[in-house]
Amino acid sequence: MFGRRLSLGLAPADSRELHDILAAVDPTTTGYVLYEPFVAVAAAKLRSRDEDAMAAEVDAAYQLFTRNTDGPITLGHLRRIARELKEDGLGDELLRDMILEANGGAGLEAGVSLEQFHDVMTRAGVF
Repeated sequence: MFGRRLSLGLAPADSRELHDILAAVDPTTTGYVLYEPFVAVAAAKLRSRDEDAMAAEVDAAYQLFTRNTDGPITLGHLRRIARELKEDGLGDELLRDMILEANGGAGLEAGVSLEQFHDVMTRAGVF
């Protein structure tokens, strides 16, 4: 469990916080944590980050989409991500709609800018 928390950038700040987390997610000290308590703790930890940290994470996610270019996110980028995630059911029509929704209907060629990506992530409640 804590390997996953570390990979999310949510490591406990100190041993006291680690103790508090363990007491909350494994009160009977079985050594196992159910999915729901893990998600609740991770969500609370994610929500406690400051604006700068969240903006940096959105910027990093954008760079993953655009392969470290300045963007914009294009249909080709979305195809690659869908392929890498083995999301075979995401056809071009849906990917086009995602771009148009994100860029406010500015056209497929316009792609999705970093600012628009920030807006989408904020509206979706991801960051």
